Amino acid sequence: MDNALLNRSLEFLLLPPGQFLILSLIALLWRKRKMLVCSLFAFAALQILILSLPITASWLLGELEDQYPPRFELWKQEPLPEAIVVLGSGRNLNVPEYAGGESTSLAGIERLRYAAHLHRATGLPILVTGGSPLPAARSEAELMRDVLEDEFHVPVKWLESNSHTTWQNAQFTDEMLAAAGIQSAWLVTQAWHMPRSLYAFRNRKVQYLPASVSYSGSIQWTDYPMKFVPQATALVRSSIALHEWIGLLWYWLREKLQ
Repeated sequence: MDNALLNRSLEFLLLPPGQFLILSLIALLWRKRKMLVCSLFAFAALQILILSLPITASWLLGELEDQYPPRFELWKQEPLPEAIVVLGSGRNLNVPEYAGGESTSLAGIERLRYAAHLHRATGLPILVTGGSPLPAARSEAELMRDVLEDEFHVPVKWLESNSHTTWQNAQFTDEMLAAAGIQSAWLVTQAWHMPRSLYAFRNRKVQYLPASVSYSGSIQWTDYPMKFVPQATALVRSSIALHEWIGLLWYWLREKLQ
C-alpha cells in the first residue's frame, strides 16, 4: 500500500469523525449487549463534545505553537540562514474565480506570503517542496512556485516535486540544499505544524530554523463563556492538533524501532 494512502487510512481510524464511525460500527456488531452499546455511544459523543469546545482546540493547538513562539522581524537575526524552505500544504482542486484549474491551499498561501516577506527583507533564495498525488497532476511545488512568481513577484530557485509526506519533504529537501552547498535555512510552515516539521528536519546535513506563521491557538474569544460552547470550527482545529500530536508520536516510535 502507498505510504500516503496508509497514513490517511490510519488518520481516519484515529481521528474524528472516523473514530466515531468505528465505535458506532463496533456498537452495531455487539448490539445485543445493550450496556456495551450505550457505553460506546456515550464515549464517542463525549469525545466529540470535548473536541468541539473552543477551549479544547485552543489548548491542543497552543501546546504545539508555544514550542516556537512568534519572532518579530526575524530577518534581523544574526547570522542569517542561507535559504528559505516552504513546505507544501495540499491543494485547492478548483479555483473558478481564477478561470478554474488547481492552486495551492489557503494554508499554503499563508506560508508563501511569509516566505515572500522574508525574501524581500533578506534576498535569500527560496525552495518549495511538495509532490503530486497523481503522476500526471502538477506537483504542489509547481503550484506554489506559480503563486510566488506570478502573484508575489518573488523568484523560486529550487523545486522539490517528489515528496508526499513531511518526512519526505525533509529528506529530499535536505539532499537538494546540501548538494547546493547550503548550510542553514529557514523552515516556513504553520506554527501548529512546526514541531512535527522540525522533528522531521532535525539531524540533517543542513540546519533548519523555525519561521512560523498563523498562530491560531492564540485566538481570543470576545465572550469567555463562548469558549465552552461547542462549535464545528473548534472540532476542525482540534482534529488538526491531534493529527500533529499523533504524527509526533509516530516519528518518535519510528526512530525507536529503527
